[in-house]
Amino acid sequence: MGRDHRASLLGLAALAVVVLAAAVLLPTPDLDTIRAGVRGSGALSWATFLVLMVGATQLPVPRTIWTVAAGVLFGPVVGSVLALAGMAVSVTLSLVLVRWIGGAAVRRAEQAPRFRALQGALEDRGWVAVLGLRMIPVIPFSLLNYACGLSRVPLLPCVVATVAGSAPLTVAVVASSDVVVNGGEPWFLGVSVALAAAGALLTVTEWRRIRTRMAVEPGTVKPSP
Repeated sequence: MGRDHRASLLGLAALAVVVLAAAVLLPTPDLDTIRAGVRGSGALSWATFLVLMVGATQLPVPRTIWTVAAGVLFGPVVGSVLALAGMAVSVTLSLVLVRWIGGAAVRRAEQAPRFRALQGALEDRGWVAVLGLRMIPVIPFSLLNYACGLSRVPLLPCVVATVAGSAPLTVAVVASSDVVVNGGEPWFLGVSVALAAAGALLTVTEWRRIRTRMAVEPGTVKPSP
């Protein structure tokens, strides 16, 4: 095991410890806490929300509270834009961290056939695979960020796929939060639900593709160049 590989493994382990410790020790804010903090920043409320959301979504905790807060604080349109912008910045930060810290460890892991199979699936339909996975609500946002960091999907397609895949459910949650709390326009909620249903169909299709690729015998997977 080379020095670079050991350093990468130690770096990834340290990052995991920090993230898990923060998730356990730091309290998850409730809606009232977020609302007070964001509104207290006045003209900087948009920037404050983005900074808080990006920081929180680096941790393995649900991001739903931030999506709800976006709808309550900013309405369906601005709230959706801010929530999706926060996701884009968050996934960018996660990928840069993982690839900077763990590059050597990832290169060594590529020698494993199963890992190459996953890499192959992501390379063949990389951004589409990320798009489909982002549409599955039960997959934690931050954990998928770090998983993408271990893949070779380019940064920009991964970010675009994250925003596109997260958009249907995010817009639906933002709109419903605005309707329930602020009495917003119900028609916007109807449109977002229709988008979420369309996204669910794509999710099923893409998930089947990924499972098919992962079922390939390890010996038939071509090594990555």
